[in-house]
Amino acid sequence: MNEKIVLTVCTAAYLAQAKALGDSLLKFNPGYTLVIGLVDKLNGRIDRDYWKPHQLIEVEELNIPQFEKMSKQYTTLELVCAVKSFYTDHLFKLYNPNQVIFLDCDILIFDSLAYLESELNNFSILLSAHITMPFPSDGHKPEEKTILKTGMFNAGFYAARNDENGRSFINWWKERMVDQCYERPKEGLNADQKWLNFLPFYFKKVKAVEHPGCNFAYWNFHQRKLEKKQDKFFVNNEPLLFFHYSGYSLNYPDLISRHQDRFDMKANPAVNELFNICREQLIQNGHENMQKIACYYQKSSGGLLKKLGLKK
Repeated sequence: MNEKIVLTVCTAAYLAQAKALGDSLLKFNPGYTLVIGLVDKLNGRIDRDYWKPHQLIEVEELNIPQFEKMSKQYTTLELVCAVKSFYTDHLFKLYNPNQVIFLDCDILIFDSLAYLESELNNFSILLSAHITMPFPSDGHKPEEKTILKTGMFNAGFYAARNDENGRSFINWWKERMVDQCYERPKEGLNADQKWLNFLPFYFKKVKAVEHPGCNFAYWNFHQRKLEKKQDKFFVNNEPLLFFHYSGYSLNYPDLISRHQDRFDMKANPAVNELFNICREQLIQNGHENMQKIACYYQKSSGGLLKKLGLKK
C-alpha cells in the first residue's frame, strides 16, 4: 500500500464524486492512493470495476464496536461525518502511513499536494479556516453569524500526521463521534465540524493552512480571486490546489451553491470554467444515476430499501 493516502468517506450515492476526486488526485499526484470509505453496503448494486483504480473499504470492515447503535441514532449525513475519524485511525493501523489527508468527495484536485506534505513535516494537524477576513455587510449569505453556527474550520479537509499528536487528535475525535455527531444547532452541534474549534487549544503542532489554493470554496470567494493563466488556475496568484464545490447540484448548473447568494457563477469566467469541469466530471461518472442509490444505513428502512432487498 502506498504511504501517500488521501481518504474520502461517502455513501454509494456519492461514488461518482469520489471517483472524480480520485481521478483528479492521480492526474496531479501519481504517487498517491485514494481510499474511499463507503458508509454503505454494495450488495452487488455497483460493478466493482467502477471505482478502480481507487481502493474502497466498506464501513463494516472497520468493526466499530458502537456502529450498530450509531447507525440507528444518526441520519445518513451524521453517520458519514461520524466515521471519518474511525477511518483515519483504521488506515493508521492498517498501513502505518506517514500521514492521512482527508478530503470531502465534492472536491477536485488541480495541482500537486506537495505543499501539504511540506507542512506535515513541521505540523501534526492541518486544518482549513472557513474565513480569515470579514464578509461584506451587505445582507448576502453566508455571513459571519453563519460561520459561528457551522464552525471556524471546514471539516471537508484535514490532515493528520501519524505521530503522537495526530493520533491523539483522532482518538479524541472518535470518542465524541460515537454519540455527539448530531446536527443540533441549539446544542451547539454541527455534526463533526464544530469539534475542530478546540484543536488549536487541545493539541500541539496544529496549523490552519494559509495557502489560498487550498480548499477554495464559495465561503472564501470574497477573499480569494480565481484566475486562469494559460492552462492553469491560480488563486491570489498561487496555484489552485483543490476546489470544494460544496452545495453544487447538476439540477441547478448555474448556481454556485445552495448555501450562498453572494456570488454569481457567470461574473468570473474562470469560476464558470471551474464549475464546468466539475459538471463534466459528474456527468461522465454517472452521478445522476448514482444519486438514486439508497443507503443501506439510512434511518428509514422502508420503501426503496425493501424493493432493493436491503432490509436491515
